Amino acid sequence: MKPVEGIALLRQLPTCLLFKRLGETEFDVSIAFARQFGESCVSDAFLDSLRFFDPITKDELSGSYHPFAMAEETLHLCQWVRIQSYERGIQFFIESAVISVDNVSLVVINAKAVQNNLFIAPEESSPVGKHITFNGLLSTLSSQLINTTSDKIDSLIENILGAFGEFCDLDRCYLFEFYDDTKFACNTHEWVAAGVTPYKNDLQALPMESMPYFNRKIKQEGLFKVNNVAYLPDDAAGEKEEFERERICSILCAKIELDDGIFGFIGCDITGSPYTWRDYDVKYLQRIAQMLANTLQNAHNERALQEAKQQLIEANLKLAKLVNIDGLTGIANRRLFDDTLQSDIQRNIRRKTPLSLLLIDVDHFKIYNDCYGHVAGDNVLIQVAEILKKTCIGSDDVVARYGGEEFAVIMPFTDMSSALKVAERIRNNIEHAAIVFKQSMYNSKLTISLGVSTMSFNHPISPTELIQRADAALYLAKSLGRNRVEVWDAQETTLR
Repeated sequence: MKPVEGIALLRQLPTCLLFKRLGETEFDVSIAFARQFGESCVSDAFLDSLRFFDPITKDELSGSYHPFAMAEETLHLCQWVRIQSYERGIQFFIESAVISVDNVSLVVINAKAVQNNLFIAPEESSPVGKHITFNGLLSTLSSQLINTTSDKIDSLIENILGAFGEFCDLDRCYLFEFYDDTKFACNTHEWVAAGVTPYKNDLQALPMESMPYFNRKIKQEGLFKVNNVAYLPDDAAGEKEEFERERICSILCAKIELDDGIFGFIGCDITGSPYTWRDYDVKYLQRIAQMLANTLQNAHNERALQEAKQQLIEANLKLAKLVNIDGLTGIANRRLFDDTLQSDIQRNIRRKTPLSLLLIDVDHFKIYNDCYGHVAGDNVLIQVAEILKKTCIGSDDVVARYGGEEFAVIMPFTDMSSALKVAERIRNNIEHAAIVFKQSMYNSKLTISLGVSTMSFNHPISPTELIQRADAALYLAKSLGRNRVEVWDAQETTLR
């Protein structure tokens, strides 16, 4: 931009200005604007480094969205923008106008730094006003906490960090959690201003022994405050190296404690150039840390309660299994059989559908035990139970150990014809399992006998009667030589 007396005057004005000739791309700034970024003069390097971002979406404003492009389009621009140099980023409220200086049309942008900006000296803003504004922010965040649920904790923490970062015009704000007895730290949540590089993914499983100075300060004093990273002591060489890698010049961290001990810490930093943290900066961060501590404690308590409930549910399931499941075979026991038969009969009466019952006895099981021992006998019962489960594939069928070597199968919605087919299939599967039993009269193989009874929908009977009929059929099968299926065929009686 060619020197023009009016333009030279704009550079000297004690206000933050950005300006350029109408229709051109190169722009200039006032010295006052450059000083906001720690620059003593306006250099080409400084101008080339300036980038503009939307503070909400964090998208870079370029092309037709560049502030100067929009100022030329609308002639009067009013918006928030974050301006990032190679040293630091600052949030401004900008307004534009087109003026004429020395017969040259200029687009001029007036940039007002956020009044609660940490770079504003205390005398340039009202401490009382700032305190009131911060309390308003805390009140808003507290209201969100009251109405939140555990599944929204993470997003709420992100909102808290973002609100605090924007209020104080920070570059980064983050939450670290300690684990493995505070030997490691993990960056769980991070907010960064527009144009600032995030480091959350890099800062996982960070060994605290590599940062002994920070580790001691945050755990013993509860606070880590560094105005200028360049002046860290020699015993903080590891910390200094990491901070410089992240371009951190000033850093402030506060410990977060829960009922069961230290949880981690909340931190914020300024990149590009040093900043002297003030007392109210520390107090604000500590109040945010306490808010997060309350949030995390509530979440911790809720998780503990959920875990206790889950443990209770699992304990009840185990208890129910002990009460209702046969310990040897893993199928239903007599207690569950009785309860199920009672409820299934009532259901089938309501729906007017048949129900069948099988009673099964392992043939000459006492002789088998005497010949092969009780361990072998137990194994036989387990094998028989497995074959029963695999053969009875109805979704409502219940296979139970009725007692000793006797088993039972409840088959709702099953008539006599279908029950006989299932019973014969079970008998055949046991025989084909070829369980060696030399004293058996059937090819030295273990066999079973089965009795079948059915309750038809138009002649309901009691559970006791249904069992008695199946038991009578089973007795008949055994008396006729075993390894067979028999049906109770006496005239049915009605439920009394």
